[in-house]
Amino acid sequence: MLSPTSGLPKETAKRTELRKRSFNLNAALYDRARPSYPEELFEDLVRLTWTVPLSASGKRDCPQQRRILEIGPGTGQATLPLARRGFAILGLELGRRMAELARRKLREFPDVEIRNIAFEDWTPEPEAFDIVLAATAFHWIPGRVAWPRCAKVMKPGGHLALLWDFPDLPDTPVYRELRAVYHELMPQREDPRPPAARVERQEKKIVSSGRFGPVTVRCYPWQREYSTDEYIAQLRTQSDHAILTPQCRSRLFCAIRRVIDRHGGRIIRPVVAALFLAPKRGV
Repeated sequence: MLSPTSGLPKETAKRTELRKRSFNLNAALYDRARPSYPEELFEDLVRLTWTVPLSASGKRDCPQQRRILEIGPGTGQATLPLARRGFAILGLELGRRMAELARRKLREFPDVEIRNIAFEDWTPEPEAFDIVLAATAFHWIPGRVAWPRCAKVMKPGGHLALLWDFPDLPDTPVYRELRAVYHELMPQREDPRPPAARVERQEKKIVSSGRFGPVTVRCYPWQREYSTDEYIAQLRTQSDHAILTPQCRSRLFCAIRRVIDRHGGRIIRPVVAALFLAPKRGV
């Protein structure tokens, strides 16, 4: 039996780079299978970051259109809901196919621009953005680059906004069987940590950066029901699955299919969506 890591680089950095670039391999499937985030999350993001400064006369100025820098917008899962809320958005997307698909989806919004470039390679625009946002993408950028660059491009009083969907897998027969499949066929993959632990860890990272804080956290439990085919489709967009050898991936998906079909051909996947908001610290 082939090892799941056969043919993959031994160096962690090279393997991470493969995973980071894997999303672009099937942008259409990614767009179809990956969910967005609850509407309530976007409403809270708008409400909690909305500040209208005082003018020299002591009156509230009319708010100008706010500008977002989005790191890794993918095919626009978070971009589209924010564009509909009137933001001007510059999205920096590493994957060419992902960027092209996002542009097509967002073509009716003239104040949204998607550039096919990595955040690390982009020439920063100092103090140009009200919000720097990343939706399930921030962890791909080394902290030594991410934190100072985000602070540099953010206006005084601006906010860092990080979004994630953390799986909250229950201890039920179907998930116990799926865990057994992974332990056998993909043993290098760790079981997902509980959402509360992941939220706590991310909050500590933001604070320890020294660039942002205090952190406001909002969590939104939700769930989605999948057919067997739909569930496997979204697994195909997960980077740790995408870089497996074709033989290992096929064997894994066949085993997962048997488990779900044995339980009626449907599976409910509970998730906790998390919003982290942190203002830029003064110099």
